[in-house]
Amino acid sequence: MNKKTPIYKEIIKLSLPLMFIQICQASLGLVDTLLAGQYHYKDLAAVGLASNIWTPIAILITGIMYALVPKFSAADAKQDNAACAKLLAMGKRNAAALSVIGFIALQLCAFSAPYIISDQEVAKISQNYLHAVAFAVPGLTYMILYRFFNEGRGKMLPIAVTGALLLMLNSVLNIVLVNGYLGLPELGGLGCGVATAITTYCALICLFALSRKSLKSTTHQHIHFENSEARNLMLEGLPIGIALILEVLALTALAFFASALGTKVIAAHQVAINIAMVVFMIPVAISSAATIQVSKYRGMTLPLESKRSGIAALTIATLYGGIMTVLILVFGNQIAPWFSDDPEVTTLISSLIIFIAMFQLVDAIQMVAAGILRGLEEFVRPLVTVLFVYWIVIIPISYLIGVKGWLVDQPNIEHIWLLLTCGLTFAALLLGTQSYLQLTKNVHKSELASA
Repeated sequence: MNKKTPIYKEIIKLSLPLMFIQICQASLGLVDTLLAGQYHYKDLAAVGLASNIWTPIAILITGIMYALVPKFSAADAKQDNAACAKLLAMGKRNAAALSVIGFIALQLCAFSAPYIISDQEVAKISQNYLHAVAFAVPGLTYMILYRFFNEGRGKMLPIAVTGALLLMLNSVLNIVLVNGYLGLPELGGLGCGVATAITTYCALICLFALSRKSLKSTTHQHIHFENSEARNLMLEGLPIGIALILEVLALTALAFFASALGTKVIAAHQVAINIAMVVFMIPVAISSAATIQVSKYRGMTLPLESKRSGIAALTIATLYGGIMTVLILVFGNQIAPWFSDDPEVTTLISSLIIFIAMFQLVDAIQMVAAGILRGLEEFVRPLVTVLFVYWIVIIPISYLIGVKGWLVDQPNIEHIWLLLTCGLTFAALLLGTQSYLQLTKNVHKSELASA
């Protein structure tokens, strides 16, 4: 019994700085949405749609690079600086490739905006935003590399300081560029993209400077690796990236379903997504902590401790999700006017509060369960679950009911959010069960081996 308390403390101690980092990161999108919405509802809709295009690319890059975290952690536990140096060198190689691919993909998306967004005024703002934010991709990719280098080695302070700087600088630049203060041109929604690009490189420089002491320990004159090793490292992270991007692309698809219901519905849907995503960043941090702890104990051949870490993470996530559900239900209607002064938009946001609240609980559970499975190097199961729940269940049914009006008198955004919440509940049950069974199976295997 006495051993249980440290397990929870380890998860919480690791989660707290990760929570701060995730909140700072998620708040960037919230700041964009808030300032664009205060400027004009069309800029809010444009930035929202553009964010739903560029975020999947950023998430895919993050997922692919995430394979470095447990490897840095294992190498650091062994005090193997040569292995850390090699991983960092391969990470730089992969970051260069992903930067080029991401930049080109975003520019192509920008040129296609007028063809996929029906309101041409909204499309033009989205196009300009994407052109600007594409230049942030290389800086973002290398910032992710140095973040995971620090995260894997348990060095959270440089990441937290950088996250705070990124949020503050981005907020100031957004205010100035969107509204045209200090003699600068009034850019509206485009200003959000320009601010993102500038702050990303400032944050990269800051993180690199704060990481110099740790980077010195990985300096080796003769670092050699085969191209196939770097490629294999990228392929290891690919299932993580694909699983994450399928989830985000599903939300993007739902945003475009909302666009069929009107520009103000897009605005309300985007606000709802941003509120949900900011609160959701806490379970993402707990999930990352679970991955690190489960994988650490797995590498130490301590499956019982690995299981207890996983259960502790799930318990913390469930408690958090329950608390946030209650808070959003109680105070949610007071949040809507922060994002828009348009009465129709605020009414639509208020109608989605109950779904945003339920989203927190089930998404917290499914995210942490997926983190546990990744800690066990079970990358395929989360991918299959996301593919099935989102793309076989939620997306087709949401289109038929929420857009086409099957089985309902009048299609609306509430139907889409109801189906999203039901689908995530199913995903939480699937992944939660799979993670528990796999943790238990590993314990039984260890007991049989030692018998």
